[in-house]
Order: sequence, then C-alpha cells, then structure tokens
Amino acid sequence: MAVIGMDLSIKRLLKRYGIKIEYTDEVEFSARLFNTPKGMVIIMRSGMPDEMENQVVLHEIGHIKNDGCQSYQDWRSRIVMEKYANEYMLGKVVGDYIDSCDPSELNSIDFLERHNLSQSLDYTVRNLIRENCPNSDDVKS
Repeated sequence: MAVIGMDLSIKRLLKRYGIKIEYTDEVEFSARLFNTPKGMVIIMRSGMPDEMENQVVLHEIGHIKNDGCQSYQDWRSRIVMEKYANEYMLGKVVGDYIDSCDPSELNSIDFLERHNLSQSLDYTVRNLIRENCPNSDDVKS
C-alpha cells in the first residue's frame, strides 16, 4: 500500500476500518471500494495527484460510514449513496479549508476550484462552511 502523500488522518481511518489500497493502471475509474473475503479494498487508478487521491479515499470511506459498502439496487439508491459519500469527503476537506482562511475570505466556489471539484457541490460546501464557521453567515459563492 503506497500512501506516501496521504494525510495521516486518512491513514488512521484506513487502519481503523481495515481498508487496503491497491493501485493499478488497468481501470477507467478513479477508485472503487470492494468488500472482499480478505476485507475492504479500494482499487485506485495509479498516478493521481496526492490531493485528489486523498479526496477519493475519503469519498470511499464515506461509503463505509454511510452505507456499509452496499451494492446499488437502482439508480436512486446510487444517487443517495454517492451524495452521502461526497458529503463525508467534503466535511473533512472543508474543515481544513476553514482552518486555512480568514473567515471573511471564505468562498465556496474558490474552495471548489482549489480542490478541482464540481461546482454542483456548491450548495453542500456553503452549508458545511456555515455549520463549521460561526462567523460565516455571508459565505461567498
């Protein structure tokens, strides 16, 4: 498991949940979580930048915390499971962003652009900033 650039807090989560990471160049997806007879494994595309790898691993851990790595029964359940996994990942990454910024400079679009994330997550990011930073009622977007 080569986790050189991975945050220590993420390494601890992987250990807590008994998750292994395997890297490969032979997949089209960024990462997927599999429940195997040997435990949980995240199959991850090799060569992603460290920041993206951290986000992807947090997203996959979000699946374990929220839905226990269940299979998607239909497209509706997939949408809900992906939403919760994204919210878990964003909750961790937004906290670091808040700690690094002056409260008057918090900006959800800036956050999304810095982290190369879809602007469709703006509403969730704005709410997370408001919840975690009491002086941010006027979060810019």
